[in-house]
Amino acid sequence: MNADLARRFGKASDVTIKDHRIPRPDGSELRVRIYRKIGSEARGALLYVHGGGMIVSNIEDYDGRCMHYCTNTGVPVVSVDYPLAPESPYPAQIDDALTALAWMHASADEHGWDTNRIGIGGDSAGGGLTAGAVLKNRDDSGPELACQMLVYPMLDDRNVVPDSRFPRQFQIWTYVDNETGWDAYLSGLADRSAVPPYASPARETNLADLPPSYIETGTLDIFHDEDIAYAKAMIAAGVPVEGHVWNGAPHGFDYFAYDSSLAKKAWECRFAFLVEHLH
Repeated sequence: MNADLARRFGKASDVTIKDHRIPRPDGSELRVRIYRKIGSEARGALLYVHGGGMIVSNIEDYDGRCMHYCTNTGVPVVSVDYPLAPESPYPAQIDDALTALAWMHASADEHGWDTNRIGIGGDSAGGGLTAGAVLKNRDDSGPELACQMLVYPMLDDRNVVPDSRFPRQFQIWTYVDNETGWDAYLSGLADRSAVPPYASPARETNLADLPPSYIETGTLDIFHDEDIAYAKAMIAAGVPVEGHVWNGAPHGFDYFAYDSSLAKKAWECRFAFLVEHLH
């Protein structure tokens, strides 16, 4: 496990980790990593989509966080090793998330989870990919999802103009970073004036019929406005939403200030949401 993450979250001795290779529609293989709490009787499972601005990170970097979710909720976590942009632009990441979801439903008997209690979640870019995958799953009449968890999600490719309300010294993820990540992710689109909502969920005008949703952001996060707007739009569409705005929190606060009282409170809210919908 990444040493820095081990320092932050600790290696959960009651969680087992196992990798699986599952087939993509094109015949290639997609790696997923399953975290299970020994002795847990949780009936559901969570597909987790890691962050990294679409351009960095991997499932190894997220061992600590996925174990943290698993050991504190008892819910099995399936982390998907999607490819990064710009080498693999949109829609590769969404396609892999949906491939993993389909596999989780098809192999439910083998792995012992209830198909009615499968959810999906992610943070930052992973939160945006989660939102996009959930929209496409709805529109394609895919399997019903128990919930979606969006942790300070990256939702709007148009949010690249600096805003003076978010001081540079508090920008863990800057506007330059944001433009770089979106440019890499959308590099495969011939017409950038018509970005599809699956790629940039903030562009979606119909948020009806989404699963119960958790969404959070911080008041010093450049995603603050887009995340709150998305929460309000889901509520207006009749989606059950649990939303949190953490005062004084920048992007990634739960990682960089992992032992702060605010980070612990945020983690507890996520744990409670997952237990409610996936246990």
